[in-house]
Amino acid sequence: MFIEVAYLLLLSSGVCLLVGTYLLRKGNHFLKNGKRAEAVIISNYYDGDVYYPVIRFLTDKQEWITYQFDTGYLPKRREGKKLQVIYDPEDPTDVEIYSVFMLGVLPRLFIALAVTGVVFVVLAVLGVINPWA
Repeated sequence: MFIEVAYLLLLSSGVCLLVGTYLLRKGNHFLKNGKRAEAVIISNYYDGDVYYPVIRFLTDKQEWITYQFDTGYLPKRREGKKLQVIYDPEDPTDVEIYSVFMLGVLPRLFIALAVTGVVFVVLAVLGVINPWA
């Protein structure tokens, strides 16, 4: 049973590491190369489970961009609400909400969770800890 749990924990840690690394690289790219803009929520798309905010903002090249986020929320975001976004100037449809948590903290939490899982398995395999004691 221990082996199955160890494999499952290592697999989960690997997924967390991949997700965390992807989010961290994307966040770093946005922070280094991105442009900030003020956006307005113009509507919410409801897929039956969650609401996806649809925003509109003006780029630094004076182009209007309408974008639907791929992250859903409950309850829906208030239409007319203003929020800060960051976008890739080479592809203004690549947009994220400008948030220290989403761009920096969350990716590091995924990576820390992955490292914790690996350390736990290694310590259990070496007999330093007994998770079932």
